[in-house]
Amino acid sequence: MGICRICGKPTTSHRIGAYFVCHDCWEKRKGEVEKLRTELKKEVEASLNALTKNEKDGMKLIIIVQKFALNFDDEIKAALKEYNRMIDNENIFLVFLNWFTFEREMKGKGKTPAELFIEEYNMPDWVAESIRKFQKPVKGFFEVKNVLAGNKFTIQDVFNKKEYTLCGEVNLKKGDYIGDKIYQWGDVYLTGGAVSLYAEEDAKKILKMAEDFEKLLEKSLKKQEELYTKFVNYFGKDDPTFDSVESAKKALDRFTSWADGGGEQSEEKSEGDVAAICDPLSGIYIVPEYGKLRRMMEGKEEVEEEYVKKAITGVPYPAIKKLSKDKENFVNMIKKAFGEDISDINDFMKKIRPDWR
Repeated sequence: MGICRICGKPTTSHRIGAYFVCHDCWEKRKGEVEKLRTELKKEVEASLNALTKNEKDGMKLIIIVQKFALNFDDEIKAALKEYNRMIDNENIFLVFLNWFTFEREMKGKGKTPAELFIEEYNMPDWVAESIRKFQKPVKGFFEVKNVLAGNKFTIQDVFNKKEYTLCGEVNLKKGDYIGDKIYQWGDVYLTGGAVSLYAEEDAKKILKMAEDFEKLLEKSLKKQEELYTKFVNYFGKDDPTFDSVESAKKALDRFTSWADGGGEQSEEKSEGDVAAICDPLSGIYIVPEYGKLRRMMEGKEEVEEEYVKKAITGVPYPAIKKLSKDKENFVNMIKKAFGEDISDINDFMKKIRPDWR
């Protein structure tokens, strides 16, 4: 229950940002409603334009977008029913709110509250891009390796051993274990306002899972290396191309039959834009955009900015990493698409792809 910003009556009918508006005012005093909406828009946009790239402003941005998401009362009620975790304290509610704000698409809209926020308000390009990165948080189980100055911590994912610099006003010490998701902000990661701290007994169970995972991973990598060798022997390369996704699938079926010892090696034509890429670490991918992207990179086709931006962030990592080995052409394509002077391609790619390594 709130107080109507226009007439002062108690109401829950409508909301504009943090303000409540009763149904009578909503219907009969549209001019004042629109004025209120305009005032709020100016306030939010002023806050967005005042942001800097320091870590505290990263948390400010998360809170600004969260407040916008809280306007969708009915969607929040539906999301609470969908959520796979009991929300019995403020910390877990913040974890839920981050998921609702940045990851959950709303029914009938096909967009997250964060995406609607970007559409609603004018903001600097870098702020909009930061919000898009919040939509792809890193989820893991982390050990606190070091406590740094300025509310910063070095944390390490216990499964893949990747390290991150975490920022946030949380009470952590070396050797603690935390879970949930962290949000990229430049070269560091933010807590999103909440983390789950695991008790020693629970941490031991998860660490045992990590040990078992490492053993399984070793076996899996060995099999994957064997698959990669067979793939190259069969196709003559690790990125054959085909004229359609269907052709690529049929070729992979023939390869699988041959690799399992149940078929003969056939001569596969390699032509078209659809690639079947085999990575020695992560497996086989069908990438429809590969041929066109490669032609743009090699200067055989004009660089289409939006196409490249979408492909660079959306195409499976092994395909983009393979293209990046042609460093000069790759960097030139990125410069044309993103309009930036890139001094270190790896630093730039890490900013737009959390999985870059």
